[in-house]
Amino acid sequence: MRRTLSVLGVLLAGQAGLAGLAPPSAVAAAAAVPSATVTLITGDRVTVRTTPDGRDTFEVQPAAEKGMARALVHLRLGGRDYEVPGTALPYLGRGLDLSLFDVKALLAGAKAPVDTKTFGAALAKQFKEDNARGRFGGQGLFAGGASFALAGAPKRAAVRPRSVMRTVSVDATDIGGKPADTGMAFLYNTDDGNTLAADENYGYFSGGTAKFSVPDGNYSAYGVFWTADADGNATEMRFSAQPEFAVKADTTVRVDAKRANSKLNWVTPRPALLDDTGFLFRRAAKTGPALVVDFDAGPGVPISVSPTAVPVRTGALQTYPYSRLVSPPGPGTPYEYVLQKAATGTIPQQRYTITAKDVAAVDATYYSEFASLGLRQRSGMFSFEDGGGRTSHPIELPRKQTEYVSAAPDLMWFGGFSKYTLPGPGSFPGWAGGQYEAFHTYQGGSSVTEDWNRFPLHPASAVALMPLSDPSVFTQPGATRAGDLVRFAITPFSDNQPGHTGFGFYGESRDTVTGHYRFTQDGTTLAEGSPSGATTVGLEQEVGPGPSTLGLTIDAGRTGPMYRQSTATHTEWTWKSQHVEGATLPAALYCARGDDGPDRSCAVEPLLTLGYAVGGLRPDGSALSGPQSLDLTAGHLQLSTGSAVTGATVQYSTDGTTWQDATVSPRGDGVFHADFTATTEAYRGTDVSLRVTASDAAGATIAETITAAYHVYVS
Repeated sequence: MRRTLSVLGVLLAGQAGLAGLAPPSAVAAAAAVPSATVTLITGDRVTVRTTPDGRDTFEVQPAAEKGMARALVHLRLGGRDYEVPGTALPYLGRGLDLSLFDVKALLAGAKAPVDTKTFGAALAKQFKEDNARGRFGGQGLFAGGASFALAGAPKRAAVRPRSVMRTVSVDATDIGGKPADTGMAFLYNTDDGNTLAADENYGYFSGGTAKFSVPDGNYSAYGVFWTADADGNATEMRFSAQPEFAVKADTTVRVDAKRANSKLNWVTPRPALLDDTGFLFRRAAKTGPALVVDFDAGPGVPISVSPTAVPVRTGALQTYPYSRLVSPPGPGTPYEYVLQKAATGTIPQQRYTITAKDVAAVDATYYSEFASLGLRQRSGMFSFEDGGGRTSHPIELPRKQTEYVSAAPDLMWFGGFSKYTLPGPGSFPGWAGGQYEAFHTYQGGSSVTEDWNRFPLHPASAVALMPLSDPSVFTQPGATRAGDLVRFAITPFSDNQPGHTGFGFYGESRDTVTGHYRFTQDGTTLAEGSPSGATTVGLEQEVGPGPSTLGLTIDAGRTGPMYRQSTATHTEWTWKSQHVEGATLPAALYCARGDDGPDRSCAVEPLLTLGYAVGGLRPDGSALSGPQSLDLTAGHLQLSTGSAVTGATVQYSTDGTTWQDATVSPRGDGVFHADFTATTEAYRGTDVSLRVTASDAAGATIAETITAAYHVYVS
């Protein structure tokens, strides 16, 4: 979650997409992870990435800088995804057709009926005016019944008529105690989540009532209320629930805002200021898709919730608050709390006392050779969730801080880090020059270290950080073989933290990004190409069935205004390989994505891997001129049957042309320590390039050259 962005996520049907990071597509066939970016009618941009298990993830970049236009409503309705800015929410069906925010329709080429560069600002102005008068619709943009819809969007399927229908009146007073004329009501059938069509799941209050027409059954009602200042910025949020009631005749239920009298409050061991905060409500039926209302209220906005005491009996109820709190201004290492606390069956009081056992203490360093404003996204998802995600928050770079993160066995975290964004009118503050992280958990009371973009950057493969028996998320190893089909998924410009992968060959128009790969069998070239705009070198190729030596070479280059270190890599692998039959990967890994889910019928190839730790490296990617030290870790791809590492060499250069040998000593378990001297008298310092090799007992080798791997400076 970013400090300047509040997010309202509403998921009404099906499995929620992970509202998280969305890198560009990989190269080639089955290894590809497709993605694309679309622009909403309001100018907001949405990048969609399809994960190996078929879920869509979203990264949304709002066009507005403040107000409810910075809020976002994520809906998944009938298997389709919608991204609705907060200013558009009160006008759905009252001037704005839901199709305008249909991400897949936009990806298929449907066009907005207005100028997307100006409509968002006009809508924000309309929201501010209507919010001030306490009623939405029928004025300004929507005067005279004016309405807007997406040309070429798919039509909604007709709803099956029902013989007996009941009127459910969801009554409420607003935060001021008056009959509600603003806010939203959600109604959900807890017997079967498919009972109501998507647009039958929500309505608006008018004169204190939102009316629904539904068949008999068990239901849940949920009211969302807000107040806003004269500029349209949210000042308070309240969520009032009636988690369970039966409908056998015309029925009235109340979700008064005053019932939401439990204010969210975190009591932390160290002083902390509330930054972003939100609340997730999930109601699942006995069958069919769940309803999820995920409301990120934004920086410093107080949230209050209606607690309940009686557990639901039909379906399931899960809720949790989530917040990011930051250290007060002052000296010392900054810190933050990233907190989530889940409850099942009832909605508890919202006062939480956090102890050291509730969180993991993360010693985090974010490396950047330039001072910049980047983005950090950390999203937590509980096992009961259909999907999840949080948007990113700004982070000043380079930076070192302590992060106290909620820890629970059923709470997985994922996200990433962007080195910088592009400021200025009309620019898209997309992800650039950073790293993604794999799903993982933390243990309460533990202390861990996480280094982001620590130089030198180089090609690396994804690593599964969850137990290999865990089927909840899938990871593709860097190289696999099924029969005689070899697949690769290797990402250039990755850092040295297991589970991190870089942005590969993705760059902006102002950058120069180059790449080339070559795959050989016994020295004969089988495939080669020059990836462009891709995250991963994704390649699949048939090879001869007999035992042979396979070879892979990857060249990657990246230069531009924000790139000075690790600007180019040349990596060569060789290894012995032969026909694979009857091998199966564990649940957390996969070979390729098939029509029926992940294909796990393959084995991991024994490619060597490298990890670098430059001694005394500062967060700006530099070390003091003079004696240098490097710990080099050589290993193999996760779950491969590699042999023992037998040796390694290290060379260095301060001019990129003349190479000198470093003194290398083995430390055991594939770790080698290198000592050398790199000096400079130049005011701006100089770059150190590295050239390393490693080999194992089975004859596998790796040779890697990193240009401008890191920097040395004069004190």
